[in-house]
Amino acid sequence: MAFSVERALAYLTEANAQRRLAHSFLFSGPEGCGKRRLVAEFFRTVNGNLTDPADFHGIEPESKSRKILVEQIRELEASLRMHATRAKVKFGVVYEADRLMAQAANAFLKTLEEPPDHSLLILVTALPEALLDTIRSRCIEVSLRAPGAKALTAEQAELVGELFRIVAADGFSVGTALGFSRFFLGILGKVRGKIETEHSDLLTRDQTVYKQTTDGRWLGEREERLSALTESRYVKERANLILKMIESFGDALRTKHQSPFLDLVDYRSAAVTLAGRVSSVELLTRLDALQSLLDSLAWNVQEALAIEVAFLKAFGPSAQNPNGRLVIERNAQ
Repeated sequence: MAFSVERALAYLTEANAQRRLAHSFLFSGPEGCGKRRLVAEFFRTVNGNLTDPADFHGIEPESKSRKILVEQIRELEASLRMHATRAKVKFGVVYEADRLMAQAANAFLKTLEEPPDHSLLILVTALPEALLDTIRSRCIEVSLRAPGAKALTAEQAELVGELFRIVAADGFSVGTALGFSRFFLGILGKVRGKIETEHSDLLTRDQTVYKQTTDGRWLGEREERLSALTESRYVKERANLILKMIESFGDALRTKHQSPFLDLVDYRSAAVTLAGRVSSVELLTRLDALQSLLDSLAWNVQEALAIEVAFLKAFGPSAQNPNGRLVIERNAQ
C-alpha cells in the first residue's frame, strides 16, 4: 500500500510514540512523491522538532560517477558511531540507494546487521527493486504514492512511444541502437528548433517595440540573454527526454516485481512486454547506460557521439551475447 507523505509521517509518528520504530527503513516511490521531505520531517519528529543538521548524515551519488561508493558508506558509518551532538537519534540516510555499487551494498548490509547505537538508517529510492534482497528484507518499506501525473510533452510522448515500438519490433541490436540514436537526435533537433523559434519571436517583438526608444545596447544584451537561455532550456529538455527513457526501463523493472506504481502509467502494457524480454540484471545495466549518458552530457562532450555510445549499451545486444558483443566491437573500431 502506498501512502501520501502526510499519512506516512503519521504512521511513523505513531510508531515512534509507541516505541516501535525499527532501526532501518526504506522510503520508496516515484520521483516527486516527497521522499526527501518525509526524511526531513521524520528526523524532526523523532528528535522533538530539532532541526540542527549535526546529527543528520546523508549521502548520495557523487556528481561525476553517479554511483555510491564503499568509501561513502564507511564514512557514513563512522559518523554514526560518534556520539550525538544534540539529537536523541542520529539519522544515516542513503539517497538514490539504487546507485549503491556492489562493494558499497555489501558494506551497508553489514551496517544494517550491526547498526550503531541510537541511530536510524534510511534508504531512499525510486527503484527499490534494484536493491539486494538481503538489504530490502532488513528494512521496513514505506511506499509513497505518485503525485498527480504530468502530461508528457509531444516530444516526450513521441520518444517513449518509439522506444517501446522499436524494441518490441526489432529487439535489442546494433541496428536498434543506431536507428534509435538517430531518431533521438532528430527529436533533439526539433526541441532546439522550437526553443530558438520562440526566442527569435521574442527578440523580433522587442526590436519592434524598443528600436525607437533605445540606443540598441539594451537589445544587444537582450539577444545575448536569449541566446544563453536557449542553451539552458535545451539542456534541460534534453535531460528530461533522457529521464523519460530511464523511466521506461524503470517501469519494466517494476512490472517484473509486480509493483502497481509506474511513472508512465499509459505505457503499462508496453512495459510488461519489455519486462518479458530481458532479466532484471540486464534492465539495470541498460538503465545505467542511460543514467551515465546524463552524466557525460554534463561534461561538454560531443553530443552525437556520446548518445551513440550510450545507446549501443542501452539498446544494443546483451553483453551476455558473444555474437552481439563482437558486432559492437567491430562498429566501434
